[in-house]
Amino acid sequence: MRPLPATYRMPKDMIGYFVVLTVFVMLPVGFAALGTGLPGWLSALILFGTLGLLLGVGLRVSRMGTVVEADGMIRRGFLGDRRYAWSDIRDFYLHDNRGVTRVGPFDVTSRYVVAVYDHQHQRRRRTLFFLDERAFPGPERFLVELQEIIQLWEQRRGQPRATV
Repeated sequence: MRPLPATYRMPKDMIGYFVVLTVFVMLPVGFAALGTGLPGWLSALILFGTLGLLLGVGLRVSRMGTVVEADGMIRRGFLGDRRYAWSDIRDFYLHDNRGVTRVGPFDVTSRYVVAVYDHQHQRRRRTLFFLDERAFPGPERFLVELQEIIQLWEQRRGQPRATV
């Protein structure tokens, strides 16, 4: 396992995809803002506002991920972070879509990890962002790392669990 804290973030090929997406959004917005005869200041406001919005979304998405720490996990989402102590997590399971879809230059993973936890007397499930096959050189390494995370959870929680 990676040294703690272990951070799982967006794969680098997805960042390049976002850059291409930004260019494809900015081109029509630029043509629309400049080609409609709007005052220069309004065209600049539209262009810089759109670019700022896209960069803000890109920054928020780039910090999304999962952090495994000695005392629990942090799920970094688009709108905020949520910390889970090891004692709050009831289970992990591997969700398998039974297929891989290709979107642009990267694969959308078929298998990813879901954490089950209790919140206000209800059992809830949350996908652990980027803790999936894409973050590893191969599926075998992904499963080894997942088993190590589960072992850490079992040690910190003090209750054994069946393997995935």
